[in-house]
Order: sequence, then C-alpha cells, then structure tokens
Amino acid sequence: MSNRLTCITAVVLGLVMVPVMVPALEYQQAPMLAAAVERGELPPLEQRLPPLPMIVEPVHEIGRYGGTWHRMMKGSSDFHAYSRLVYEQMVRWQVSETGGLEVGPGLVREWEFTDSDRTLRLHLRRGLRWSDGAPFSADDVLFWWHHIANDANLSGSLPAYWKPDDTPMEVVKADSFTVDLRFSKPYPLAVMYLAFKGNQWPLVFERSGFFAPRHFLEPYLPQAGAADVATYATFEQAANDFNPERPVMSAWRVKEWEPGNHLLAERNPYYWKVDPEGNQLPYLDQIRMEIFLNTEMINFRAVTGMLQMQQRHFTRENLPLLRSFTEKRDYSILTYEAAGIRAIMPNLQYPGDPALEKLLMTREFRIALSLAIDRDLINRLCYDGTGRITAMKLHPSAPDYVELTHAPNYAVYDPERARALLDSIGLDQRDADGYRLGLDGKTVSLIMELATVVGPDMDAVEIVRSQWEAVGIKTALKPEERTLYFQRVAQNGEHMIGVQGAEATFPLLSSARWFSTSLWCEWGHHWARWHLSGGERGIEPPPEVKRLQQLQAILSVTVDADERKRLWQEVMRNHAENLWVIPLVSQATSIGVVSNDFGNVSERGVASWVAMTPGYLNPETFYSKSARALTTMDGR
Repeated sequence: MSNRLTCITAVVLGLVMVPVMVPALEYQQAPMLAAAVERGELPPLEQRLPPLPMIVEPVHEIGRYGGTWHRMMKGSSDFHAYSRLVYEQMVRWQVSETGGLEVGPGLVREWEFTDSDRTLRLHLRRGLRWSDGAPFSADDVLFWWHHIANDANLSGSLPAYWKPDDTPMEVVKADSFTVDLRFSKPYPLAVMYLAFKGNQWPLVFERSGFFAPRHFLEPYLPQAGAADVATYATFEQAANDFNPERPVMSAWRVKEWEPGNHLLAERNPYYWKVDPEGNQLPYLDQIRMEIFLNTEMINFRAVTGMLQMQQRHFTRENLPLLRSFTEKRDYSILTYEAAGIRAIMPNLQYPGDPALEKLLMTREFRIALSLAIDRDLINRLCYDGTGRITAMKLHPSAPDYVELTHAPNYAVYDPERARALLDSIGLDQRDADGYRLGLDGKTVSLIMELATVVGPDMDAVEIVRSQWEAVGIKTALKPEERTLYFQRVAQNGEHMIGVQGAEATFPLLSSARWFSTSLWCEWGHHWARWHLSGGERGIEPPPEVKRLQQLQAILSVTVDADERKRLWQEVMRNHAENLWVIPLVSQATSIGVVSNDFGNVSERGVASWVAMTPGYLNPETFYSKSARALTTMDGR
C-alpha cells in the first residue's frame, strides 16, 4: 500500500477506492416513516435513499427502531451538546484498525490528491437528499464558498485553514458531484480539516462549515444595494443550526427549539445511511434535550436514570454520587480517554522582571521544577490513578502517532536532584523564610495563572505549588476569568506561568500551542510574534525554537506518512531535551452515564472536540432495547 498521506487515510482509501461487489439489500424503514408513506406524506423509501447508501456497522449488534434519547444542555451557548450528535462531515473521523483515529468517507465517498498534491479532488455521493427531499450536490459546496465563506459580513475573514501561506484555495466544480480544492502548495491537512470543519455551516457561533442548502438559503441572500444589518440577520436566522425550518443532512433534524426549555430533534426521513441488513438509520426516533441551569440538576437527572447516554458536563467529582446509584437506576459509568495533557507553560519571554526572565530561560531551572513534581501522587489523589504520566508527545489515538525512544525523561519525581540543580545555577542562598534567592538577591517568586482549571485539575496544581515550595521556590496561584486570561496571553504575553490543557491527538488542527509557538501560546507568545511578523515585532527565538517553527510549516505540506512520523519524532525530542513546556498528567478520562437499556454505545473512545465525541462513534446506530417505535411523524 502507498505510504503517502493522500489520506491520513491509507487504510480507508484501500477500502473505498476499489470496487467491491456486495449483495443487493432489501431496505426497511422506521414505523413512523412507513406510516407517513402510507398517508402519502412521504415518497417510498427507495425514492428517498441514494442508489448506494452508506453502510454503517454497529459496534455491537443490529438495533431496533423507536425511542427518544433523553439528554441535557445548558442552552444555545452549549450547542455542542447537540451538534456532536449530528456529526455529519464531508469526510469523518472513524476508529482505525489499531484503535486510533483516521479519516474515512462521509458525504464524500472517495478523494485523491493530484497536481503534485496541490489539488484535492472530492467525489460526492450521488443521489443524496436534504431532509426536505431536495437534492444535495456540488452546488451546496459552491454556495457556501462564494456566498458565505467569501462574504465578510457573514464570515469576517476566510478561515486561515483554507488559505495556507495566506493564499486562499480555489473551489472548482468539475461536475455536479465532483469538487476540486486547489492550493498553492501541497496541503495534506485539507483532508483532516474536512473531517474537523467540514460540517453544515455555521455550527452556531463557531462559524465553521463547508456546505449549506443552496435551495433553502438562496432566497435569503442580501441583494445588491440592500446588504444592511437587517437582511444579514434574516439570512443568519434561516441558516441557524437550531432553526426547525432549515434542512439538514444529518440523522436527526431540529423539530422544536425553546431556548429556555428544550430542544426536540426528530429522525430525518431522507437520511442516507443504512445498517448491514438494510435498515435505514437512525434507529432512535427522537432526541430530547432538556435545558438545565446548574450541575445539581444534571446530577439529579442522572441518578434518577433519566439520561440514556450523556458524557457532557460531568466531572470526576461527580463519580462517587453517580456510582452509588448505578445498580438501583440500571445505568453504567461511561469513561472515555481524554486526549489532552495538563501542562505548565512558563512565559520564556516574561516582560515583568529581567532576572526572572533569564531564570525561566535557564533549562536547568525548568528541569528542576519538573523533577520536583510527584506526578504519581497527583495521579492517585486527583485522578484515581486513571491518568497517564507522559512527556509532551502525541496521544496514541493521533493519526501521526509515533513512539519516541532514547530521550531524556524529566517527568520523574526526584526532589533531591531538583535541589542540587537549583543550587548549581546559583540559587543556593535563602531568605528569612527559607525561600531561594535569585542572582539579583531577591526572593524567587513564581505565579501560576489559571483559567478554566477546576476540581481535580485545581487540586493537581495546588500539589505542584506545595512541592515547588518544598524545594525552596516561593509559588502562588492566580485563578482568572477565561476572557481575561486569554487577553493577557494572546494580546500582551504578560503572564508569568500559564496552566492549560494541550491537545495531543490533533495539535496541528486545534492548537499548536504546545509543540510550536503561536499567539495563543503561553510559553512562546513573543517568539511567535517575531516569526509571524518576519522579525519586525516580538522577540527573536533561539535556534531550537526556530526549528520548531520551521517544523510546523514543513508538517503542514508533508504528504509522506513515514516522513511525517520522522518530523514528529524531531518535534518531540526537541521538547524532551529542552522542556519548553512542563507536562503534568494526561487529563485522565472523560466520564458520563449510559443506560443499560441503551445499545451500541462503544465502551472505549477518545473524548475529543476535534472528533466531536460521541459523533465519530456513529450515534445513528444507538438504540433503546425496550422502547416502542413512534408510528406518526408528529410523535403521537
């Protein structure tokens, strides 16, 4: 098999690009849809399905029709509580043969790079229909590109991931079911971005997407000379994800949306996927999302057994309560592995104190801080032993995952060596309280600034504070409101030490903050400013960091899979040797509840924003083992 990353998808393309003869299926549909056909409200199933529906293999068994999926959400700002259940992309993340994540087919059945990897050709599935029965085609992609993505009133500016090297891609319609994405250079990340950002626009306030229903939205387009606020507001209302009138390509469509009360979604009669026996998906008739105002409310619903499957909004602090009702309420605890690492990120260009900036830039000082941390203790006390102690490296679920060998390991607990290192760099004198004095004669005093760090994570950082003080480094914690924290980091780089989670499965997509410099990077903000401005602003980084910046650019255009893995090894070795970022413990598990009556929910998974968990695990195959199917489209 070719080694090229024409897909991070080598396995998938091997499956979908070779014609395979499969037995003709006899298709079935849900009782509520059959009843609508009998009443003349819907065309027959054969006219609603495409000629070759996508076949989805349930993780455990063929399900049964019927039932309502009861969940909870915080309101319109919590749109991921619903959008992750209707994860329907151009291509999609799926579980690989090794248990990691890879890109597989979706609305696009196959794809290939041409023109020296500068053109990505997408072959759409033929015969797909929107939930209102209108055909889906390349025109829906072109409509998004010309009338939404390139309209500053709707999109602001074109997303950076569609203009590598600041050169916008070209989107060209080859025919009604073929679209070419043309780039100025090889751009393998395009496939991954289609799995991440290739949803129906706009995904509420994330403002991301790759297609939109032209037939529905075109009448709302502001006309020339009438592009005022009111006309754009009307277009936005029509396109909004919660609008019950908006057609969709997903398994369920919004039927009712009452922001202070609930969201109700109902099956899409034109959904284009079936199970291996020809049953049109989804199995579940409805999704009902109750709006909740506080965590006590969602915990109450969970322990009374009212939530069929919910992984969102629970923390490890809820575990004792949730566990105490599992047998009585007939549910189980769901645990998926979190793909991030909680990390301490010193501002290596700290502007507030030249002596402290020099100290933070001293490699031995950072190593001493790392050796002073007892990660085993943190893991046991804060994460019930479920976390992983690791260097700054890719998570095993990453498409580019590769092991790093023969590299220094500073994630071990060795306080005596930490003290010796601190002495060796001139911090061998103490003040009256026993804290170490810097070379300027002042007490070395560190401040860790925190945003969105609560519960066990906060306890972990408190342990770090006490252990740094045990080796003589005075340390304080400074919790901050999220907006203020990122303003201080992204706009000014004026923080001393930031504490944040580092995404380790898709760092090139979601954030380069740990492996390379970015303006959102706690450890290298001013170095990123220098790099992005061509040396006109910011601070020039050392050669090792310049190499990381170069590697980020090279990885964005490297197609060969073996070469990508070699480059990632170099990135991780650079971090292991220099310890720009101090890892704590991987963020253990993401927890939730699943009813024992709820089938086809995978016991294993990765909790990921990029993979839209549980979206990549095929919620359209989830089912209720005991529910009665609806027989009418209005739920009666």
